[in-house]
Amino acid sequence: MKLKKLGIWLLAASLFATHVFVRSLAAEETIAWKPVTTRTNDCQIAFPAQPQLIQQALKVSEQGHMLTYDIYLAPLHKEAMCLLLVATYPMPVAQGNELAGLEGLLNGILSHNPDSKVVFADVADHQGHTCVDFLLQSSTSYFRGKAMMAGNKLFLFAIEGKGTKLEEQAFRKFSGSFSLIQK
Repeated sequence: MKLKKLGIWLLAASLFATHVFVRSLAAEETIAWKPVTTRTNDCQIAFPAQPQLIQQALKVSEQGHMLTYDIYLAPLHKEAMCLLLVATYPMPVAQGNELAGLEGLLNGILSHNPDSKVVFADVADHQGHTCVDFLLQSSTSYFRGKAMMAGNKLFLFAIEGKGTKLEEQAFRKFSGSFSLIQK
């Protein structure tokens, strides 16, 4: 359980660091959604532009267990970014603990953005897996996303934007294009 909590907090810290990086990327005005398959062939999702990949690996135990992150980032426009995070845990999350892990993720994101409030966080189903569909918003930004766990992977796909003009139509297109790849 400590490994899972540590992993969730490290994920939240990575998301915060990614938030800083995201703000520095140049945005493109034209949207031509193109499907992208992750480098590990776990899932596919359509991005509005070719995403940049950021990889990180963190040692989470004295036995050498690693938690790895692949973060794909692409600008939606000047004020918003699309992101896909794939976190690979050293072991699968125990059946029935997925929702607790997703709630921990949401709490971790909120703890790094104390001005943000949960507008909604609904438990849903995506391809047979429990997911959390959520919107976090502050007076200056929003974070619209879905997160789910499958085996030893956590998938977070989201749009983060400046201001309060939520890109719901773009989010529906982005999140609707997400699919797990059966191996």
